[in-house]
Amino acid sequence: MLWKKDIPQEKERFEKRINLVAAVMVICLAILLVRIAWLQLAEGERYFLLSKNSRLRLLPLSPTRGLIMDRKGEKLAGNEARFSLAVVPSNVAEPDQLLDRLSKIVQLDKEVARKKLLSAPNPFRPVSLKRNLDMSLVTFLLEREEDFPGVVIVTDPIRIYPYAEKGSHLLGYLGEVSQKELSLSSFGIEMGDLVGKMAIEKVYNRYLQGEKGGRQIEVDAHGRPLRTISEVDPLSGYNIYLTIDLEIQKIAEEELSKRKGAVVIGDPHTGEILALVSHPNFNPNLFSHVLSRERWEELKNNPQDPLENRAVRGEYPPASTFKIIVAMAALETHQIGVKDTFFCPGYYRVGNRTFKCWKEYGHGRIDLKEAIIDSCDVYFYQLGLKVGVKKIAHFANLFGLGEPTGIDLLSEGQGLVPSPSWKRENRGDSWYHGDTANLSIGQGYILTTPLQMFRVISAVANGGYLVKPYLVKRIVDVDGKVIQENSGAKKKKIPLSTSTLKFLQRSLAGVVREGTGWRARNKTVSISGKTGTAQSSDEERPHNWFLSYVPSDKPRLAAVVLVENREEDISIAAEISGRIFSRIFEKPGS
Repeated sequence: MLWKKDIPQEKERFEKRINLVAAVMVICLAILLVRIAWLQLAEGERYFLLSKNSRLRLLPLSPTRGLIMDRKGEKLAGNEARFSLAVVPSNVAEPDQLLDRLSKIVQLDKEVARKKLLSAPNPFRPVSLKRNLDMSLVTFLLEREEDFPGVVIVTDPIRIYPYAEKGSHLLGYLGEVSQKELSLSSFGIEMGDLVGKMAIEKVYNRYLQGEKGGRQIEVDAHGRPLRTISEVDPLSGYNIYLTIDLEIQKIAEEELSKRKGAVVIGDPHTGEILALVSHPNFNPNLFSHVLSRERWEELKNNPQDPLENRAVRGEYPPASTFKIIVAMAALETHQIGVKDTFFCPGYYRVGNRTFKCWKEYGHGRIDLKEAIIDSCDVYFYQLGLKVGVKKIAHFANLFGLGEPTGIDLLSEGQGLVPSPSWKRENRGDSWYHGDTANLSIGQGYILTTPLQMFRVISAVANGGYLVKPYLVKRIVDVDGKVIQENSGAKKKKIPLSTSTLKFLQRSLAGVVREGTGWRARNKTVSISGKTGTAQSSDEERPHNWFLSYVPSDKPRLAAVVLVENREEDISIAAEISGRIFSRIFEKPGS
């Protein structure tokens, strides 16, 4: 029983409790209101998108990559529709469990796949994990889609090279875009896309790749498609027509055969390249599938360097083919007349060194034409010393040596035209007469690429014009409209007298008719050219060159054949050139 005096105290305690509960309720309500306001004002748009994306999916539609064709329209690189396995990251609660299940039926690098899923810039877009699935696997996954949440099957065009290894170094291959390429690109490329990694595929990727489309679909709570909301068709890439003639390319590859080396054949008047061969080569179709790390390392570290484009990047001493430059420098600077002679006893002393001729007992007394035809080293030792290193280097530069040709491929070799200043800066030594003697026969420090030497022989054939080699003839859009065309107009006149050019042309015809290039002779077409044998090192066999053009009287084609570390003891490059030209010109209409 409460006394009357206790009632006010109890009432006061009760009111305090009511006030405390009310305060707690007000605070909770305030917190709730603040949170609602935060979600509505600051996070409203994000949650709206999340809600929308939990119902709608945007599936990208890959464009068809443009075709690469030869000059006559023969397809060198095309496409086939293949299925790819992709995963929508937002639909995967346990990525590791999903990847464990997938790896039991599909060969996957789980760590790489996991990184792709976790680093996906858009969790609502499919991330490709495995390309080129066979139909049995596609059927298996579609029938068990509830067991593989987030997995979708995407139809992708896959790159196909119908002639496999043929032309691999000029066509290139595709691979998944790297982070570096992604940061440099501004043409709609995303992580997981395939892009050109080499040669034409890389240089002209912007034109070939096309533009993506997309399909917006509504999905259920499990991510399964219910209906299509909207669709934008992808735009196919542009088609590229090369200057390459597939038949000539095949002939050149067959005649070079398994030898390590390069062949360049083109129009000496325009610079159009009709065949570009580098061997060993590789099969670009390997890269259309997911190339294992072991296979890639095997290709990359192969001592034969199958990925190296020897025609464009290989740098070699030009050997006696460089005598063309030395002869021109001597005649144009009036250091010698065509009838002036030197005596060749088979050797020549420069200081305390003895330089030998390839002909042990010498050529006797001969003039310039005979020295070119028989490729007399002793004649050119004396001629080079008379002309001097500076004039020789000047004329080498006029013919485009020591710099890239500008062909539409990447990472072209630039070679080296040495000089006294170069040797001082790079070797810390003076230039000696022995260096000039070596340079006069294309040995020593000088380096050239087969493509550069194609320019040299083309300039002799076309009357003294330095052409710019190129591979892409025209680019055409899906409607057949020409977007870009190359006419081969970029060439410049080398300041040479007509008499010098005519003399050299007669001499090069004599090289094949009666000199060191006799193995190139055939009954089909007349050939003019120059042989060369370059010492690579004491341990390796020499490189063998042959520069040529046909027909001798009205040149239509120029060619360079380089056999690296030749195994034959003959001038095999000249023989290969003769067989190539014979096969080309024996065809009706050639």
